[in-house]
Amino acid sequence: MIRKFILKTACFILPAMILFGVKSVWMIKTESPDVLRMGMIPNIYRNYRDRFNLSDKEKFERLSQTKKQDFDILTIGDSFSEQEGYGYNHFLAEKYTTLHVDRFILDNQIQGLINLINGDFFNHYKIKYIILQNVERDFIENLKGINFKAKISQHQIDSLIMNHTKLLEKERKDSEFFSRSTLQFPLYYMPEFFICKDYLSNNLIYNYDLSSEKLFSNKADKLLFYKNDIISLGENNKLSNIILLNNTLNKISHKLQEKNIQLIVLPSPDKYDMYYDYIANKADLEKPLFFEHLRPLKKDYVYIDSKEILKNHMNNVADIYFYDDTHWSPVASRIIVREIDKAIRGR
Repeated sequence: MIRKFILKTACFILPAMILFGVKSVWMIKTESPDVLRMGMIPNIYRNYRDRFNLSDKEKFERLSQTKKQDFDILTIGDSFSEQEGYGYNHFLAEKYTTLHVDRFILDNQIQGLINLINGDFFNHYKIKYIILQNVERDFIENLKGINFKAKISQHQIDSLIMNHTKLLEKERKDSEFFSRSTLQFPLYYMPEFFICKDYLSNNLIYNYDLSSEKLFSNKADKLLFYKNDIISLGENNKLSNIILLNNTLNKISHKLQEKNIQLIVLPSPDKYDMYYDYIANKADLEKPLFFEHLRPLKKDYVYIDSKEILKNHMNNVADIYFYDDTHWSPVASRIIVREIDKAIRGR
């Protein structure tokens, strides 16, 4: 009786164990690499990131932790500005004293900078340059509802920092043995990766064939990018929106100049935009125009044309962006810092 029970149970348990084993080996559940996690893309290049020095020991200071008040550069940005020990502001801090405003303090970079200008922040902190960084897909979105009269006081910032607690990452249901992903990943998403072409995985990440195997050091011929890169084109490709953005940035720059602070604007290209020219079959794909619209406009701020800068290196340098992530790699971070340094020294 017991033997029959074990044999019957094994018929269900053993396949589940095999599927769970496949998921455990090939599926990413950590925050980064983000496109593998979001798209449930199999991690077939397991040693890909070994070539990078992805240190978490950052050289820049964070507003939430610093005791200093005098800095060359203040950075305000999104996840591109929080790449810890391998982001552009980390390498900037090798040359300039650099302070970064934590994202939990200022979520919308444009509105957040306006709030700082109207408050008393610059009475407490001496800053020479401000780098306003924003990923391309969110730049126009962050213009919505901008209030040029809003402000935040240093007291409010101190309260935000004091009350901020890092939430321990809760164990996801996906880590359970009998979970939906135990079936979905090995039986659907993994075969899909090897069989399908130019498709949307897990309704989040596009997987398109590339025309070159030289863009990434793992020789991958796939471009994995976030679906919002395409969704945002509806607003980002409108010239009127780009003109509004430029006028807003000019106005912010004028307000900063009154405080003897120079604004540096650093848009981070969407991965889709950065590699658009290398997509093998893009007949049905809309061309991104954000940088093309912004480039010729009159600017009263220092503009870092990151797309053009990085594009000039793509044919001879691999991994401008990570193969398995939405962000640029330390390769690009160092290139961007050289251009920021040139812009500062040239003034």
